[in-house]
This record gives sequence, C-alpha cells and structure tokens, in this order.
Amino acid sequence: MNRFVISAMVVAGATAVAQAQFAYVPNANENVAGTAGLNTFIRDINAPRTGQLAIGASQLSGITPGHYITGMSFRLYTGATVNFPGATWSDYSIWIGPAIDLNAMTTTFANNFSGPTTQVRSGSLTMGANSYTVGGVPNAWGDEIAFQNGYQYTGGDIVIEIRHTGSDITNPPNTFLDAVTSNAALGYRSYTAAGNTATVGAASTFTITRLTTSPVPEPGTFVAIGAGLALLALRRRHK
Repeated sequence: MNRFVISAMVVAGATAVAQAQFAYVPNANENVAGTAGLNTFIRDINAPRTGQLAIGASQLSGITPGHYITGMSFRLYTGATVNFPGATWSDYSIWIGPAIDLNAMTTTFANNFSGPTTQVRSGSLTMGANSYTVGGVPNAWGDEIAFQNGYQYTGGDIVIEIRHTGSDITNPPNTFLDAVTSNAALGYRSYTAAGNTATVGAASTFTITRLTTSPVPEPGTFVAIGAGLALLALRRRHK
C-alpha cells in the first residue's frame, strides 16, 4: 500500500470521526437538569440490574435514518454530592431493537421489542475516577459507553436494554444519574428490575441519555484508521 493510499484512508477516517453527532433524550433536557435521580445503570457491588429505555421516533429526529448509534452516556443529577469514584462491572451488556408502541408497553421486557435485537455491547466495563462529575446545572456528561457494534437506526421507536452484573465498589451516597418522569406521550419511558437476568420489571423514571451517532457503521472502522496511521508513521521512519 503506497503512502498516498494510506493518507487517503486516514483523511477519510478523520472525516468520518468528525461527523459523529449526539442525540439527547429527552430532547428538552439536553441543557436542562432532570427532576429525579436513578442509579440502575451504575449500581454497585452485589446489585446486578436490568433496565430498558424506550425511546419514541419523535425523540430521535436528530438521527439520520441509516446512520448508526455507536455509544451512549449519562450524567449525575443535581442532587449528587460527590464525583463518581470509578468502578468496574464484570459484564455490561446492551441490546437495541425496534419497539412496540410506547403506550402499549408492559413490564415484560421481551414483549417491548417489535422485532429482532442487536447486541451492541458485551463484556467488562470500567468507568474511571471522576468519569461523572458534580458542580453543574445540569452536570457534565459522563464518559461514553462505547459500543462494539453499531446499531443502524432505520426510523421508528427503539428500546435500549442494559443488563449488568453490579460493580466492584460500594457507591457513595447520592451518586445517582439524572432522570425525569417517564412520559410515553412525549416519547420516553423506562422499566427496571433487580438482577441481570430479570424477565419482568417495574415502571421507573427515565434516565436522561446522550446517544452518539455516526454514519460510520462500527468501531472496527476506527481500528482500521488507527492501523493506517501506524503504518504511515512506520513508513516515514524507514524513508
């Protein structure tokens, strides 16, 4: 592969990275703090959890159909008093799939999908110290949970299902994530349950979520970009 081809690959990759965008759910809370706190998705030691975030198409208008959802992040609610100290979950798995009508959803997790799901993430997850911080209104977005496989959004309502094993720490008091009351009419509702193999949950507040979107299909593309950069640097050293 000549230097021109490698350079072109790197430039194309950089352009794709630059095109990554965010979608905020609920849209109204992009820069407005929520009214509640929920810690389902960062629960601590001996507290495995299952949770679903059902999101209507009206809340996803910022995602171009055909583009991919490649990651997600949360933020601490304004009642939190300390930064998140950092934790590791031995397994943090995420699925995304098309949803039934949000008004028709039930507490049975599997019934809330209207079609096949895509597992976008599996395996351990580490969130570093101060990955979620306090002191803002709203607080800053925490570190992104990157997906190993992008989910191609083709329009319509979706469900994001998260199942994790509980982390290796005891969370400090008040390290809850920013949340709002679920509202199916406005396009967002949530269900949660104890245990990471639960089949039935209970209605809960909706954790405010930032979705990362991009025309690039999967993080594997970025691996290719990195390989191109490394090869270009190696060729330059040997000239």
